[in-house]
Amino acid sequence: MKQIIPKLSRLAIILMFAAHLPFQVALAQDETAGVDEVREMSLSEVLAITEEANFQVRMAEADMDIVRSQYRQTNAAFLPQLSIEETGIRTNDPLSVFGFRLKQEAVTTQDFNPARLNAPDAYNNFSTKFEVRQPVLNSDMLFKRAAVKNQLEATEEQFKGTLQYVRFQVKDTYYRLVLMQKQLEAIDKSLIAARENERQAGNFFDQDMISKADYLAARVRLLELESRKSQVQDQLLTVQDNLNFLLGMEEDLKIVPSDSLQAPRLTADHLGEVKGTTNSELRALKYRVSAAEQMLRSAKFSFVPSINLFGNYEFNDEVLLGTAGESYMIGATFKWNLFSGFSNIGKVMENRAQLNKAKIAYESRSFKNRLEIEQAKRSIRQAQVQLNFAESSVEQASEDFRIRNDRYEQGMEKTTDLLSAEAKLSQARLQRLDALYQYHRSLARLELLLEREMKP
Repeated sequence: MKQIIPKLSRLAIILMFAAHLPFQVALAQDETAGVDEVREMSLSEVLAITEEANFQVRMAEADMDIVRSQYRQTNAAFLPQLSIEETGIRTNDPLSVFGFRLKQEAVTTQDFNPARLNAPDAYNNFSTKFEVRQPVLNSDMLFKRAAVKNQLEATEEQFKGTLQYVRFQVKDTYYRLVLMQKQLEAIDKSLIAARENERQAGNFFDQDMISKADYLAARVRLLELESRKSQVQDQLLTVQDNLNFLLGMEEDLKIVPSDSLQAPRLTADHLGEVKGTTNSELRALKYRVSAAEQMLRSAKFSFVPSINLFGNYEFNDEVLLGTAGESYMIGATFKWNLFSGFSNIGKVMENRAQLNKAKIAYESRSFKNRLEIEQAKRSIRQAQVQLNFAESSVEQASEDFRIRNDRYEQGMEKTTDLLSAEAKLSQARLQRLDALYQYHRSLARLELLLEREMKP
């Protein structure tokens, strides 16, 4: 028994040393193999990259550009349309030939010869026309323009909402990456103790001081921790890939978080003061309601007459781009669709239904948003409770392991009991890390719903 105590003292020294061992050094050889670049980044740096490189954000920007271009097209509702047209014709049609010569101001008395009128030679005419069309009163188009304007506002709010959601995804992934690394750190600490236990159990078994079952228990505990470490390492690689995807970065880049999971900073009083407010998603839906209202007005005003002006200036000549004959025409169009086969009536009915659907969507999202805010607040409170429990569990498990280790050194404790105490301590540490992660994830969710940073 005198030989046992020094060995167990060395175990205690190793455990104390493991508590201060930098995790990055322990992980470097296992996880940097095959990685071209390792970059340490804070959460703020990661979020800054997200706003520029994330695929969802870039697609939301493209959607915004699409609607902006559609709004630009609606300028045609009140701006003039200008065009220039060149037409070349060769024909021996009697009526056309006489008309072209008349337009070219080239008619002579010989052109009234019946033989020439009835059977003219083939003739060329090149027409150069400048045309302008000016909308005056198109009420339905003006309301459509207002609808597209609201759609543009909705798309801009949707872009802001996409950005906020992507920030939440990045925060969640970043926190999960920190969690995985801290879990590996905790498992490595347990592995140091488990390897020492397994080595000592082997020596004790060789000296017939413990049973084979006790030795196998120490061996199984070591294999269990190694298996758990392998699983967490695989999860860590998956989380790293997800973070690279969110940042639009190459797969051969390994991001090492420089931030850690901090202790909770919000109290119950702070959470009680949080009230549900509007966010980008709700504002986007509100703009879509306004757009649907404008589209309904547009459909109703399709029954109103439209008035448009037009004018053109034309040159006709026998040669290309010639200016031998010139003429102009100006006029106005008054158009009133009295009956369109119930097409306009059906359009009104459709847009009224679309408006009703938009209102229901807004009311539903508003109600759900309030519920989600309360759920996020409850999740934060629950995570704080779990964290307090986990910290107490770590403290109790640490003390229990210390006592059982002292008793084991004196030959008063079984190997299986010592292993059980160590396993409980390891589990308590992992539960504390998970509670910290759940707190930060729930806080990020609440910040997403409120679209503001939560500060005490």
